[in-house]
Amino acid sequence: MTASSYKLHIWGARGTVPTPSPEKLRYGGNTSCLSVALGDSEHLILDCGSGLRLLGNSLAQRTGNAPGRYDVFFTHYHFDHIVGLPLFQPLYNPNSTVTFHGFEARGRSVREILEHLISPPYFPVTLADVPAKVEYSTIDGDPVKVRNVKVCSLPLNHPDGCLAYRLERGDRRIVYATDHEHGETETDEALVRFSENADYLIYDATYLPPEYETLRRGWGHSTWFAAIQIARAARVKSLVLFHHHPEHSDDELEKVLRVAREELPSTEIAREGMELPL
Repeated sequence: MTASSYKLHIWGARGTVPTPSPEKLRYGGNTSCLSVALGDSEHLILDCGSGLRLLGNSLAQRTGNAPGRYDVFFTHYHFDHIVGLPLFQPLYNPNSTVTFHGFEARGRSVREILEHLISPPYFPVTLADVPAKVEYSTIDGDPVKVRNVKVCSLPLNHPDGCLAYRLERGDRRIVYATDHEHGETETDEALVRFSENADYLIYDATYLPPEYETLRRGWGHSTWFAAIQIARAARVKSLVLFHHHPEHSDDELEKVLRVAREELPSTEIAREGMELPL
């Protein structure tokens, strides 16, 4: 693995809840998880939705119990972004080192939050007792360096808080801004600045505009049309629509893509297996 071949791999792009049904196979039903292989034994991971299980299985098949280092960044702690965590195979490898990066929420550290959730009666194994070496890091607004990738963060508009992340390597930039509700001017303007000239903006497009306007205001999610406004203002090279609604089928997502490309031709829709060069 060379630095020139870094790719951000999408293991899950669905929002709210996994959706294992035939009409959602093309774009996938697993919830949010993305990763960058920084070498054969070092990985940067964004979110721990059900897609994390696929990543863990892939790593175990390739490397077995070989030593590995995993830096995991949480956007927030809602269930669809953490549900895959207890099934992440490297946690059960004593040669693994896993560092969880997250923000304090409701007066609790990332360690307190995760150790509470990954324990009986919610799960039979306690996170505090897994064989891997587990470390915790509090995100305080300063960039974090993981090998030769700089990870910057920005607060978004979402119930219980959420962070956007920007991955930087040389002149390459990918912004991951899921679970954000547009319309809060100060936050939207900050996101535009944060995303300026990015190669890719991965953005929350959970709702169709009519769904949002009639039923979902205040629920913490956005639309493909709002995504285009942010992408245009930030002059990003490509927009990737993300966090697909659990009830939206592949056919419906492809209709969204066709309409969105009429507004911004460089728009894509996230799907499991998609890779973006970093």
